[in-house]
Amino acid sequence: MDLTDLTRDERIALVALLEMVVDSTTILTDGDVAQVHEIMAAVGEQQYQDAVAEVDRRFCDEAAVKQFLATITRQDARERIYAAVLEAALPDSINDREAALLEWLASEWRTSVRFEPEAGAR
Repeated sequence: MDLTDLTRDERIALVALLEMVVDSTTILTDGDVAQVHEIMAAVGEQQYQDAVAEVDRRFCDEAAVKQFLATITRQDARERIYAAVLEAALPDSINDREAALLEWLASEWRTSVRFEPEAGAR
């Protein structure tokens, strides 16, 4: 599944989680920015911006986001969103807040981390 295959609500979930990950670090690095731009390009800039506006309008705190995340039920979308959020957290090492969020999400969505070898790797 590609990020372009996400539904509107799934894109909102992705953006909300990305904001939580980015907000959990005290310093926004070039790696953070690059990951967000990569995801934005994969989703589509307008769809990403629409999701940002909806996240800003809809959620006042982490509890509201977590309640919404429970409504995302398509397992392949859950796994793709989780992978994208994990990739966004990795460039600068995962801090305690990110780790707690990712652990909660993996449990809530019943997903696990799978690392696939790069093309051409043995």
